[in-house]
Amino acid sequence: MSNQQWQLVKEHFSEERQYIDGFYYRLRTLAEDEYELAVIHGGVCGENIYHPQMKVKETKGMLVPLSMYDNYSFPVVNLSYEDAPERLTDELQSLLQQFLQAKELI
Repeated sequence: MSNQQWQLVKEHFSEERQYIDGFYYRLRTLAEDEYELAVIHGGVCGENIYHPQMKVKETKGMLVPLSMYDNYSFPVVNLSYEDAPERLTDELQSLLQQFLQAKELI
């Protein structure tokens, strides 16, 4: 994953959920250097269904995944970086691509 991709996501997404092609996209700031990326489906009762929700940390311009939650998948996925570092790194790359493709930035 490149720093340029991350910067594009930060420039084009915000705390406000943005509805694009049937999904909501959100980039939320959790702390000075921690963020939450989420692709959200609306459930039949109005609940949020995350596919996925990922917490990340920005350190020295690099993005490091901290955890991932996906309650669209069955069984529900709830992982931390310590549990599956390679999978979370791959999922983060895929999620950044999904955000960029949603707004046709790549």
